[in-house]
Amino acid sequence: MPLRSQNAKSIIAFVYNNHINTAKEQTKVDIIFISPMAQYKQSDITDIYWASNEGFKGGRDPLGIQNSSIATYTKLLPGLTNLTRHIRYYSLYCWLLSEYDKLEISGKTSLHQYNFIRRAELGMAFIMKDQGVGSIVGAMFINQKRYKLIDEGIYNIADGADFDSNEKYWTFKTGAFGQYYLGSLIYYELVKIEEGRFYLRKKGKELAMAFSLSVEANTRDLFIECILDGRIEEKEINKLQSLAIHNIALKSKEWQSLNHLLIKEDEESSFRKETIYLLLRDLNNAIEIDDFVKNRFLHVNEDKSVAASFGWYFYYLCECLHYSVDSIFCLVLNKIHDLHNPPIRVLTEDIVSSIMSTLDGKYKTIDEWKNDTLGNIDELYDKLRETIKNQEYIQAAFLSLTLLLRLFNEFEMNKKAILGFEKQNDLKRQRGILSEGLNAYVSQYLSWPISKYIPTLVTQIMQEHTIIAIGKMGRNNSDLRKFIYEEGRIVLVEIRYPVETSPRVDSLFNYLKDLSYLDSNNNLTDVAYNFLRNYGKK
Repeated sequence: MPLRSQNAKSIIAFVYNNHINTAKEQTKVDIIFISPMAQYKQSDITDIYWASNEGFKGGRDPLGIQNSSIATYTKLLPGLTNLTRHIRYYSLYCWLLSEYDKLEISGKTSLHQYNFIRRAELGMAFIMKDQGVGSIVGAMFINQKRYKLIDEGIYNIADGADFDSNEKYWTFKTGAFGQYYLGSLIYYELVKIEEGRFYLRKKGKELAMAFSLSVEANTRDLFIECILDGRIEEKEINKLQSLAIHNIALKSKEWQSLNHLLIKEDEESSFRKETIYLLLRDLNNAIEIDDFVKNRFLHVNEDKSVAASFGWYFYYLCECLHYSVDSIFCLVLNKIHDLHNPPIRVLTEDIVSSIMSTLDGKYKTIDEWKNDTLGNIDELYDKLRETIKNQEYIQAAFLSLTLLLRLFNEFEMNKKAILGFEKQNDLKRQRGILSEGLNAYVSQYLSWPISKYIPTLVTQIMQEHTIIAIGKMGRNNSDLRKFIYEEGRIVLVEIRYPVETSPRVDSLFNYLKDLSYLDSNNNLTDVAYNFLRNYGKK
């Protein structure tokens, strides 16, 4: 690893003599930890630290294992993200690009395409400001009243939107369009990029036309005028309400086009339409949206004919695995804090003693413990999350090990189906995927004494974090390590707590509301019931 400064106060090489075992190989890892100070807090780091290092940075996946969950839910719900919350943005952006092309060809604007889109996004935020609808691009800028007024009731959207402005609604140069929605528009073959400019594809032009048919010409013209002038008046906002991002006219050409995008037959290795079917059915059975994934796990055997059902079962198992390993790492970080930056031997001995006292000598080997682990996975997972919430980190680590062993038993019972799903959906290569993760943290240690397994696992997790954190540093000076090794001691940088991934279900729920599958009380409408009745029919 390149040194940030040749004038560092100390460089300490610490070599872990343990091995990281994978299913394919055993690799000895030599890790260099670099640090000149006794203990750090992110808030204390200034430019004096190591020749103007930017300092330590946070991160939600300290062990680099959540990409496997992300890759899984990307297969289950492609074409949307956790940050794309309204499907009408798809048709709006297509229409905006279409209008910009006309203006550019006719020579009626010299406004940069990026600023044209950015002004439109901020203009839409003003249109939506009193609607009580969440997840609107630029809403925070409006709510915090960071905009400027040209005159009473006249908002300066040029100053608030253009990318060279000092106080603007969005930092990313191409706005939320480029940062959040572009990937989905490309996935649906609506938009393409060439030489830093956005172009509509054939399907995008068709969607743009569908949008224009939903909005009267004078309303469309007024919005374009506001964009070009860089201003929008309060009295104009009322005239622009048919543009509102949630205002999709049922059965209109636009509604039909967007609905087709969402519920068209699933492509190979895509389970979006099947997931919609499962979600609507669960909602109709009074299952809360937050309980959808857990409910899919619990009822996987009842829906064997729906491939997405197994996919959500698999995703839930991956989440259990990741949360368990992250909980053990959380105990490590808290112990480093409680023991005041101990030597690694003291740290591991303390953790072993704490967990072994919880076991109370009931088992000698991991295999014995595994064979007696028969609890319900969902109950163990719920209990684990509760102990983390209550800051009972030793108990959480004990439950994590129990859950890992229970997951291994589950894997063994469904090994063929799980490995088949991983292979079919190209998930095998993902770090932290179920089969690889269980091999890394459980199966290779089954014959080991528990007293030897725990310190080995702790050291392995610490090694993996260090490798992942250093790998994420790239060419910048952001250090993602949560601990460092200095003068024979493990020094805490920051405590991180386990978090779960968000599998796009909330975004799908919003899309279904915007397309009138659900009413204002989240009850299914005739549109939804019609979808359920005709699901599976050609």
